Amino acid sequence: MLVPAPFAFKEQSEQLAFIDEYAFAILISQDLQATHIPLLARQDGVDLVLEGHVARGNPHWKKLDNTESLAVFAGPHAYISPTWYASAPNVPTWNYVAVHAKGQLNALDDAATLEVVDRIMDKFEPDMARPANGSDQADYQQKLLRGIVGIQLRVTSLEGVRKLGQHKSAADKASVYNGLLDTNRHDALDLVNYMQRHQIACPED
Repeated sequence: MLVPAPFAFKEQSEQLAFIDEYAFAILISQDLQATHIPLLARQDGVDLVLEGHVARGNPHWKKLDNTESLAVFAGPHAYISPTWYASAPNVPTWNYVAVHAKGQLNALDDAATLEVVDRIMDKFEPDMARPANGSDQADYQQKLLRGIVGIQLRVTSLEGVRKLGQHKSAADKASVYNGLLDTNRHDALDLVNYMQRHQIACPED
């Protein structure tokens, strides 16, 4: 991924916070298999790992054996019109936020897969009732395992980019910010919300 210096964010804590918020990733392997799945990060000793699960019928997992792979986490993004800038000339562009994680991808065994399912459910639907013990729990787990396989990406590198026009003048930042607001498009408003929360390329900068 091309990450020009003004747009890089390199603090791992910020990258992991982004992954936590925008967990739905595109997972791509060397043979160009690609799967859209949520991935959760955790520390495994000194290593950072990303974990999720795929459908058992998905051929992506069947050839995993320390396969070099890439997980792409995409955040808010929107078209930027050259007419929005206070200065001239400018060109049309696209502003966006993303994190790329590279690493070695493997399938997980049944026990680890169930742990991953629990973590995903605890994040996205913690109040959902699950069988607590006994035969109901065993039946529930077996039904899950018939349909899914856990996967783990052991991360070797992380790259983050926030291309939000932060290198522009204060006047240009304010004009682009207002241009995004005026579109009233969901993607543009999502990008504005991100810019506000992180105080990047906003009129207050």
